[in-house]
Amino acid sequence: MFRSKIKDYLRFLKWRIPYKRSIKKFPIKTLNFDDTVDLIIRNKLSVSRFGDGEFRFLLSKDTGGTFEINSRRLSTELKNILIERNDKVLICLPSVYKSINNLKFEDKVFWQREVSIYLKQYYKYLPKKVYGDAFFTRPYQEYSINDSLTEYKFKKIKRIWDERNILLVEGRLTRFGVGNDLLKNAHSVKRILAPEVNAFEKIDCIYDAVENGLKGKHDDTLVLLSLGPTATVLSAKLSNNLNVQAIDIGHLDIEYEWFIRRATKKIPIKGKYVNESINSKFIESKVNKKYLSEIVDEIE
Repeated sequence: MFRSKIKDYLRFLKWRIPYKRSIKKFPIKTLNFDDTVDLIIRNKLSVSRFGDGEFRFLLSKDTGGTFEINSRRLSTELKNILIERNDKVLICLPSVYKSINNLKFEDKVFWQREVSIYLKQYYKYLPKKVYGDAFFTRPYQEYSINDSLTEYKFKKIKRIWDERNILLVEGRLTRFGVGNDLLKNAHSVKRILAPEVNAFEKIDCIYDAVENGLKGKHDDTLVLLSLGPTATVLSAKLSNNLNVQAIDIGHLDIEYEWFIRRATKKIPIKGKYVNESINSKFIESKVNKKYLSEIVDEIE
């Protein structure tokens, strides 16, 4: 443990100056958490979020055997989202291009290296504008623990779907909001289940399923997508083509589960697929009848 901490500290020192040089040479403006969520609520914006994984796929870099296949189409789709202009879609980037001061030490180490190596490579795809904070869906695990602030953030995020009809597009084992009260204030919840890995290979089928699931009720339905980089692409496509509010909501449910447990590590959550968990990705658990009744379609 001590030796590991020494290694992390040396890595922190190694990338500290290159990180500062990178964010100065390639400036990116991102909103803070409050302004991001306020804008989404006020203007009913769709959201496409880009993190380190999405940028690796965009650049066709090795993603280390993750839950998605690297493909030319995925890279092209991600580039197009950044380049296209659509006032109804808020592109969100990690707030680490502005500051990493409020992150946990291990996350500071990670992002200093990530930004130092890759920012120059994908900066040319980023038009000069203000972006939302992609970390609004990660209000807990990456930050220094502050229970009252984290609770405030989750309460504010829930306002996005307050009394809204939700069509939730998720991996087959994601089970977003199941076993907790994250979606309790929604008017209704329907679910479309997609493959938990390599979902982008089925993106056209998923898109058709969403279009069919909306059944013309675009104005009063909020589409939430928890499906990795496929969600990044789909949220923009649905907003552009169907004029529906679609939000790439990412790992918010797992973040909420970790917050409920006050977990200091990315632990497995029984009954839910946790691709970031070190020890186990999925521990089976029975699901309730309410969840099963919410499923309106499933893509194999």
